[in-house]
Amino acid sequence: MEEAQLDVLSRQCDTLIALCRLAREKQRAILSGSIDDLLELVAQEERLAEVLEQNEEERASLPGGALTLQEMEQQFPDSKLLAEGRKMAQLCLELQEINKANEQLLATALAYVDFSLRALMGEGDDKGTYSGQGPGGGAWLDTRA
Repeated sequence: MEEAQLDVLSRQCDTLIALCRLAREKQRAILSGSIDDLLELVAQEERLAEVLEQNEEERASLPGGALTLQEMEQQFPDSKLLAEGRKMAQLCLELQEINKANEQLLATALAYVDFSLRALMGEGDDKGTYSGQGPGGGAWLDTRA
């Protein structure tokens, strides 16, 4: 029982490590503005999330597989299973932190794009940046030269 759970937890940890690596790569793609790279990373992330979900379903189907970390501490103190469970919990926290930072980066980028569009379109103003109207409401380019 413990060996099968250990195997699944180990695979889950490997998948979480890969997800953390992808999340860091997503940060670099967001900061560099590389949309194509970001889309590819999101697709890879989705595939890994499916693998993680399958591993979790497999773990839950094992005898005693639905144990929480606290229950593992009580039933398997000082075991490899408990160590792997703690490692998985730590990786989940790390991934959560990276994803939260990515969320903030995306929100900032979106706010900048929204601001830029509003400035170009002249939100609430008939004189947008590219409205074709000069300062006095007419053409402001002197074509007499």
